[in-house]
Amino acid sequence: MTVTIECSDIQTKEDFHRKFSKSLYLPGFYGNNLDALHDCLTSLPQKTVLNLVHTQALIHNLGPYGRAAINAIAHAERENPDRLTVNML
Repeated sequence: MTVTIECSDIQTKEDFHRKFSKSLYLPGFYGNNLDALHDCLTSLPQKTVLNLVHTQALIHNLGPYGRAAINAIAHAERENPDRLTVNML
């Protein structure tokens, strides 16, 4: 599965989690926080390529939370390289 997420229109933490949850088809019990995102990304049921477009805008819009989100995603990729490939564009 390939998922492309446009990050420039994410303005709040809520926007971030809503968009990632919908785009990645995360389970209904997804906790809308970075720990939950990491857990979901490290237990993906299928090979996933995640293209994040305009990641700098995400960092600009969300500040430290945006940086923490990018770090959590990158960490999940390192832990689950057989199932997750992340391209930050």
